Amino acid sequence: MDHNETKGKGNQALFSIGKTADMCDVSTRTLRFYEKNGLISPDHVDEKNHYRYYSHDTMRRIQAIRYLLDQGFSLSQIKETFHRSDLTSLRELFQAQISETESQIEYYQQRLASLRSWYDLILEGEPVLKHHYTNISVRTIPVKHFYMTEYPQDYNGGSDEAHLETLFYTSYKLDGHSLVDMGGAFTFKYDSYEDRMSGKACGFSLLQEAYTFRPNFEGAVTLGGFKAVCCYHIGDPANISNTYEKLVKWAEDHEYHLEGTSLERHVIDFYSVESIDQYVTEILLPVKRS
Repeated sequence: MDHNETKGKGNQALFSIGKTADMCDVSTRTLRFYEKNGLISPDHVDEKNHYRYYSHDTMRRIQAIRYLLDQGFSLSQIKETFHRSDLTSLRELFQAQISETESQIEYYQQRLASLRSWYDLILEGEPVLKHHYTNISVRTIPVKHFYMTEYPQDYNGGSDEAHLETLFYTSYKLDGHSLVDMGGAFTFKYDSYEDRMSGKACGFSLLQEAYTFRPNFEGAVTLGGFKAVCCYHIGDPANISNTYEKLVKWAEDHEYHLEGTSLERHVIDFYSVESIDQYVTEILLPVKRS
């Protein structure tokens, strides 16, 4: 028998740490790590050379450790499973891990939705910039859920968009939401397109689409299901009144009666580009229902 194998009590076959590592498809360093954390121990240590040897039973435990690690259990939880007194404690441990995994799945589903929405904005804005697409169209705005913060007409906290969006995020994080709970274009909803067009102070709301896989959208509002006259504004939003004027005139010429509010979708902004000349903002003027 070579140094990779020996015999234990009852003539049980025992294997060196190197052989055990090969048979379990792990490294010797991993086995020493498991031992250091109290998950395994050698079945025999040679008194002369201090070689460690492991049994088939220990190998089964090593595979169980690997399986539980892949299932997301921590080392302390795994150690607990090996010292349980009955199946009840094991069931409770698995129930807790299932709940944790469900929460992680929800988080990553929402992150994926948020990433895809941002990606869609890039796909939307790129051809607008490339072809300088500023044609006017009429389309139905789909119904979606939004998180919304309202600001009154006499709001004096400043209109810097980055500051407002920071306040928006902070508010919803304090309410228990994650940044991946929302995504897509920041949308400003103004109470009066006429005041917005002329640069007068007017009440407005800040909205961002809500992503949640819970049964309800707590704290969210529903918006959409109406027609709007739409057009992209390219460049500095400070010059957006020119695009408003074009939209309003077009609506009048084509006998569309405007509802009075306006929405501005920030398709491409400082989150995606550095140059303000590359900003793309879509203006939507809701049409009165006939």
